[in-house]
Amino acid sequence: MIAALAAEHRIVSKLLDDKQLNTKRLLSLRTESEIAGLPLVELLQRHDLISEADVAQTYADMHGLRFLDLSRRAPARTWALMLPENVARRKCCLVFGEVGGQLVVALADPLDASVRAVVEAYFQRPLQYVVSPRYQILEALDSIYGEARAKGARWTGLAPVATPVATASATGLNMIEEFDSIIDEAVDRRASDIHVEPEADRLRIRLRIDGRLLEARAYPLEVTPTLVSRIKVLATLDITERRKPQDGRFSHRSFDQDIDVRVAVIPGVHGERVTLRLLAQDRSHVSLETLGMGMEVRQAFERLILRPYGIILITGPTGSGKSTTLYAALQRINTVDKHIITVEDPVEYHIPGVNQVAVDTEHGVSFAFALRSIVRHDPDVIMVGEIRDRETAHLALESSLTGHLVFATLHTNSACGAVTRLLEMGCEAYLVASGVIGMIAQRLVRRICPNCKRPYEPNATERRILGVPLDRPGVEVYRGAGCTRCLRSGYYDRVGVFEFVAMDVGLGELIMQKSTAEVLQRHAAAHGAISLREDAIVKVRAGLTTLEEALRVTVLEV
Repeated sequence: MIAALAAEHRIVSKLLDDKQLNTKRLLSLRTESEIAGLPLVELLQRHDLISEADVAQTYADMHGLRFLDLSRRAPARTWALMLPENVARRKCCLVFGEVGGQLVVALADPLDASVRAVVEAYFQRPLQYVVSPRYQILEALDSIYGEARAKGARWTGLAPVATPVATASATGLNMIEEFDSIIDEAVDRRASDIHVEPEADRLRIRLRIDGRLLEARAYPLEVTPTLVSRIKVLATLDITERRKPQDGRFSHRSFDQDIDVRVAVIPGVHGERVTLRLLAQDRSHVSLETLGMGMEVRQAFERLILRPYGIILITGPTGSGKSTTLYAALQRINTVDKHIITVEDPVEYHIPGVNQVAVDTEHGVSFAFALRSIVRHDPDVIMVGEIRDRETAHLALESSLTGHLVFATLHTNSACGAVTRLLEMGCEAYLVASGVIGMIAQRLVRRICPNCKRPYEPNATERRILGVPLDRPGVEVYRGAGCTRCLRSGYYDRVGVFEFVAMDVGLGELIMQKSTAEVLQRHAAAHGAISLREDAIVKVRAGLTTLEEALRVTVLEV
């Protein structure tokens, strides 16, 4: 801690001496640092006041270490590969080469004593440490280990292993370390899913990062049975069954955090395909303030979740953040005087104080079956992970009319579409009109990377979409230029866009008339409801996302 403060003081002093920073702005940045919970040095980098190379040079000078610019000198790949990839990525270090009988190891953060401890545990020989910029180390690791995997496809021409084992494959790769490395890379890059996809000539690994799939690695096709078997063993699945889909889960420790991994295996033409959903356990602590709701929508939603009864419907496609919104709402009302029960498929995050029930269709525990049992356990609040059929919908509506507050999700494209979906399922109009108290539709848009965020002046077409007069000067919106932090995409993380509709008398009358979703939508808009597109445009003008992203995720209501 003292060393970090000393480094910060040296960096700030240099910026003040060079007139790149003044006292007023420094105070503003310190306040921002405290509010955001970020180190001041990281904020200085985000505001382009100092580069990663400058930080690395400062660290090197303070510790009497040599600064090594990896863009000018290439590391010895043979030595670099001596350290397992997951260790190198986790600790952000690189074995550069050998000089005078000593191994030269490049570090991004010499203040982290755990890095040296790990490296010294692997190499029982003299070590010489140098300091390099973090982004250069990560780029070198991508290049070195990526090339090694590509060469692995030419190491052998052997047939696939008949009885795969996890410790070795036909290529000589250690699949235990490789699989750990895959998960660590996915966690490091904030991926939500890992796709293991055998193709005609290779095994492709793709990561879903901020909602978009990116190719991360490729292996020889021969390692597929070995890697899939490793995953099955961890998920306690049948490794001899290769013709039927299987589902399971396991836990993994990565970067000092516990990750729940949900596994789905399905047979394909070239081998078994695996999808792994990564669920960080600390996600259950998400709050309504961090979802991205506008102030008016959040306050209206908070008033609804404090109601004693009624049903609140959350809608959107798969991966739109519905579960996160539900968990945030439950966290807000989770007090000792409330009995909250959920029925989910599966239980994604565990919330202390909430009784969570998992759907188990193999043993006859469906949403409807669990819901019938739940109402006999004296709940105050019920959360239904998804309404899939008429019976579940009818039970949820009846529960909302018998003194329970019910949360449920539906797969519809708009908030008012949830009402018409319930009617299409066969629910009586009077139940829907009297039971539903509010509906939310949501999507996730990618945030502009704060590290490479740049302003620009919108053109005439963009001004028209944003609702900005053509003759108004000085209007700026933002986009990401692309940097190592955001993997050159210009985006980092995601934020929700929301459409909120509260039930009123007029809407109830339209529901009784079984009006279409379009009619309900027009009524809601006339009474102040903001559409998904409008909320997305608000976030563009606030500098949270780009216009391209807003148009990609939302549609224009007619």
